[in-house]
Amino acid sequence: MKNYIKVAAALAFTFGIVGCNLDPEVSEYETQQRHEELIANLETQAGVAKAATAKIYTLFQEPYSTHDDFGLKAFQIATDMMCEDVAYQNWAWFQFDYQIDNRMENYRRTRSTWGQFYEIIAKVNLNLETYFAQESTDPGVLAAKGEALALRGIAYFHLINFYQHTYKGHETALGVPLALKSTDQNLPRATVQEVYKQIIEDLTFAVKNCKNTGVRTDADRAVAAAYLAKAYAQMEDWPNVETYAKIAAEGGTDKVTEPARGWDVGQEDILWGYDVNSQNSSLWASYWSHMDHFLARGYAAGGATKLIYNYLYNQIPKTDSRRKLWINKEEYPDVATSMIAQSHNSEMSSMEDLDEFEQVKFIAGEAGMEQDYCFIRVQDPILLEIEALVEQNKLADAQRELNAFVKKRNPAFQAPSTQDALRKEVRFQRRIELWGEGTNWFDMKRWKETIDRTNGYKVTGKDGKEVEIPSNHEASVQLKMATDAKEFLHQLPVKEINANPNLKQNP
Repeated sequence: MKNYIKVAAALAFTFGIVGCNLDPEVSEYETQQRHEELIANLETQAGVAKAATAKIYTLFQEPYSTHDDFGLKAFQIATDMMCEDVAYQNWAWFQFDYQIDNRMENYRRTRSTWGQFYEIIAKVNLNLETYFAQESTDPGVLAAKGEALALRGIAYFHLINFYQHTYKGHETALGVPLALKSTDQNLPRATVQEVYKQIIEDLTFAVKNCKNTGVRTDADRAVAAAYLAKAYAQMEDWPNVETYAKIAAEGGTDKVTEPARGWDVGQEDILWGYDVNSQNSSLWASYWSHMDHFLARGYAAGGATKLIYNYLYNQIPKTDSRRKLWINKEEYPDVATSMIAQSHNSEMSSMEDLDEFEQVKFIAGEAGMEQDYCFIRVQDPILLEIEALVEQNKLADAQRELNAFVKKRNPAFQAPSTQDALRKEVRFQRRIELWGEGTNWFDMKRWKETIDRTNGYKVTGKDGKEVEIPSNHEASVQLKMATDAKEFLHQLPVKEINANPNLKQNP
């Protein structure tokens, strides 16, 4: 603990403490006594704690071991690849996730996911013990504590869904160990219900005590509320989904996404993200390397491209502006031409170099891989609130809110009137609006949908005859799989099983 306090003190002054009356000549060699004085002082406690918390944020972005392990964005790619809405061409990293064959105890994905999120939890627990050992009613101290708890709740939300099926119907199944103290070791797996209880407790504290800071790199009140709404959605607790999704939506402003839009963390619809720059960019091991085909270098630039499932794309109305987020040379040659003109990739010089259905939603806009990360946008809780209205049979309210959202993107849209039709429509809107943003896997699990990559569709040719268009998923991965199949359930890392006799392995 003493070693940690010394490091935390150094971090505090490295990152800087805004609004605290500190002596100007403080260095990383500040004494433990002085540090304890700062913690004990209400004027400085919250600032010191927040500065230490800042280091925890880096774990959501840092590479862990390889080029498909770089924090939360890698998790989002991997889980999206397990579903059906992203088709993968010229496989490279993430290919085993795409094949739904990256779940075994000795595989890298199970090890890195466990390692990164439990490292976040461990640092939060130490942070809580160091800075918040004493009860306080000071609003600034409570807000700083709430920010740390929000990070722990978010980490557990990802872990419980990765190592167990969705909440509803699996409440008593074994989840993950619930470490809440730095001294915890060799814990057994808590049940799904127990883990969710802690997630709710952590995030509720954050919503109650944090404020919307306006700083998009903070896990502030809106971010905590967004993940709280997501957790309640897994539990099918629709009144609470509505409540917290509405609070989350106050943290941002809806914005219609256009091809090659900016993704800097200050965008009005981004609730939470990470400020990437030349010093902290993880280059090839990054979201942009794997997503942007138009960069000068990277895995996507080398040909490992992400496309939308053509069966899903075919369902997007032609009056919907979001059809332009994927290459369609016949309907939107101007989009294709524009992308070629701004390409930094020497291999992308003509229309022939573009693949149909290739994504142009996530474009770095720069030659390097230093674009910011978006972890969650306001559109997620907006659509969750509408879904909650539908599930509570508040159909008139759901119609009104859904029309308001979709008509910005498709002026011809008219929300259906029945509950079943509204439910299907909201689910479809989440799939196309949040494509590539790491939500699809969570949604498909809680909806208990079947992953189906086999669908083709028919179009009418110029001669008036119908033409059958096959799925653009490669034949070897054209599968159907229930999301509660064992293949969708990751095993615990073998290292943890061997070290902890109280852990029981997944099938």
